[in-house]
Amino acid sequence: MKESYPFPWQFDPKRYRAHYLMSSLPEARVQADIVELLTRYRVDVMAIDAGGRRQRGRMMAAAAASGVDLGGIQHVKTGSAITKGFSDLEATLAPLGRALYIEVKAPAWIDGESKITRKAGEPSQEQLDFLLEKYRRGALVLVAWASADVENYLLSELEMNRRALR
Repeated sequence: MKESYPFPWQFDPKRYRAHYLMSSLPEARVQADIVELLTRYRVDVMAIDAGGRRQRGRMMAAAAASGVDLGGIQHVKTGSAITKGFSDLEATLAPLGRALYIEVKAPAWIDGESKITRKAGEPSQEQLDFLLEKYRRGALVLVAWASADVENYLLSELEMNRRALR
């Protein structure tokens, strides 16, 4: 059951400019923007492919290129070694070594009349449970639909990280 959490976890379209929501950004683009932001602050961020999607894609492309019939196996999951709900991004912030976990979601998409054409991505219960457990252990955690979400929520920690690594 989704309840209230002590970290950002709900999408609020009022926090975003219409132009941003009209850009129809996929989750991968949002994640790339967040990684770029964190890199500017010298954060050692790592993208986690919890579902093994990239690995599966590479394996399937190689198999298809060599003529292997993949029949009914294209939906096999390969990410079982990673905890269910594990966040998309993991990082450590200097100077204290504090962990950071970010679940990335695509923002809502709107048309020229501000009507929603695609709902914003929502964190699953497993993702929220994972973030809550990390939060209880002292990590910084959030769900983000834009790099601005990360910067707004963590600005002082990001600046401290950059200063510590000069």
